[in-house]
Amino acid sequence: MWDVPIGAHQGVAHPLAKGKVEADLARLMTQKAAWLYDNGLEAGEAANMAKYSAAEASLACLDQAIQVHGGNGLAREYGLADLWFTARLMRTAPVSREMVLNFVAQQSLGLPKSY
Repeated sequence: MWDVPIGAHQGVAHPLAKGKVEADLARLMTQKAAWLYDNGLEAGEAANMAKYSAAEASLACLDQAIQVHGGNGLAREYGLADLWFTARLMRTAPVSREMVLNFVAQQSLGLPKSY
């Protein structure tokens, strides 16, 4: 009866496309940090931005995948729920996103220490 792929619906396609954009941005930031480091340049800002963007993107993409699958998104056989702990952990450890933001605020923007 329904021959339309689920991705043909904007309510599904747009969040998935947003996840693709965010994941690609995180990848590019990671490549920039690696290039800076490999070339003996200061890589702290780029590395912190890469960590922040990758953690945020992974959690957002995973959350969207779970949402698209509805109740099945949390079913063990889909494997998405098993990934949630790791994705959430990367947002907090080994450096929390708040510490990354503190670093960028102080080192990149020249703002005073906020803690």
